[in-house]
Amino acid sequence: MVREHTAPGPHGPGTDSEDVETPSPRTTGARAEAPGLPSIPSPTTADTSYAAGALGTGLEVLFTTSERALQWAWRVLQLARGVVDASPKGDAFVREARACVVDFLDHIPPHVRRSVEEVLVFCNLWQAVGVRLRRRGDFPMGDDVAWRQLCEDVELLQRAAQARLGTAAALEHGLLKDLGHLRALALSCGDSANEVTVGMEVFTRCIAELMAVASAVRRAWEAAAGELAESSAWLRAGDPAFSAWLAEHLVAAEPAWERTQKIARWLRDVGAFAGQL
Repeated sequence: MVREHTAPGPHGPGTDSEDVETPSPRTTGARAEAPGLPSIPSPTTADTSYAAGALGTGLEVLFTTSERALQWAWRVLQLARGVVDASPKGDAFVREARACVVDFLDHIPPHVRRSVEEVLVFCNLWQAVGVRLRRRGDFPMGDDVAWRQLCEDVELLQRAAQARLGTAAALEHGLLKDLGHLRALALSCGDSANEVTVGMEVFTRCIAELMAVASAVRRAWEAAAGELAESSAWLRAGDPAFSAWLAEHLVAAEPAWERTQKIARWLRDVGAFAGQL
């Protein structure tokens, strides 16, 4: 995310040393000391609005691409069934093609469904944090109770984003495995062309596109989790100015997450209607 360096604290490695303002830890017993503070990254990329937009767009493309892959998966199964019915002993390529498609249907659509649900829940969580911060009003400087609550909120968002990163990585890994099997299968059939091989070729392209989108979604979650971890590290340092800025930032980013929330809810409803989700 690109923004002006307006947050309290250091402005990153490109800033002159005389302009660097080291956060001063509060001396409250409830706060951990922060030795080695210079190694903590500067929160110059803490604007998670970009991650929210990337997730909204990525989720929508993930859904539409997976729907197209589903259509071709069922098409290949229908074609393979016709071949098997005509020749009970079957064909090795057809049997492998059918196994690849069934494996896709067993594992990938549930992951897409889970991805939609997890984005929706995360947006709800961010919204709840924003509501609590708005009710509190201006962040009270020197208020340890408010500081602890803010730390808990940011850590909760960070853990949630990290968990969703795991789901996104699992989806990407599953698609990578499927794509490897499909490409190896395509090489095994040589130059022979029939309805099944053509269908599998299109299905393979759909899986490649789906994997590229899943990778983009995973990177968006990486960005969100990394930014929240960065902010959490600076927050634990106890700089009251940064705490006030971060509280304002979380509220300011809420509209972007609300837009992503609407996309996720719409996809969930459309998927339920279509029978995918």
